[in-house]
Amino acid sequence: MKLFKFKLLLVIFALPLMSCINEIVPPASEQEIISEISRTWTGDMNEDGFPYQEFTATITADTGNSSQILISNFHNSGKVVSATVSVDLMITIPEQTAGTQTFKGTGEISNDYSQISWDYTIETAEGTVQVTGTYTYGSPV
Repeated sequence: MKLFKFKLLLVIFALPLMSCINEIVPPASEQEIISEISRTWTGDMNEDGFPYQEFTATITADTGNSSQILISNFHNSGKVVSATVSVDLMITIPEQTAGTQTFKGTGEISNDYSQISWDYTIETAEGTVQVTGTYTYGSPV
């Protein structure tokens, strides 16, 4: 009987702990999210439905703006694009020109910070291209 009571108490106290094991608690601030995504990523893109060669891009915190990031080699262009991060795990790329290309769009960060899904446009002298794609986790910066 004592063994049964012991096992019952063990189960009662262990269940609440077990239910929390796989939960990921999202960061409370933009700075915490930026810290989580500041690393080197592997990019895979599709321009108007055509696959784009795999490349790497690096996200770092913008030291001049605490809710902003800098994305080096965005779209494999060799250029740096700035973007803002929000607590709902969204990245916004405001319209900006880097070289001869104008970028604008959004990204959505996965809850475990291992992937960013992109949807943006690129304007050039030749016209506008719609791009979708994914960054997957690389190595920490």
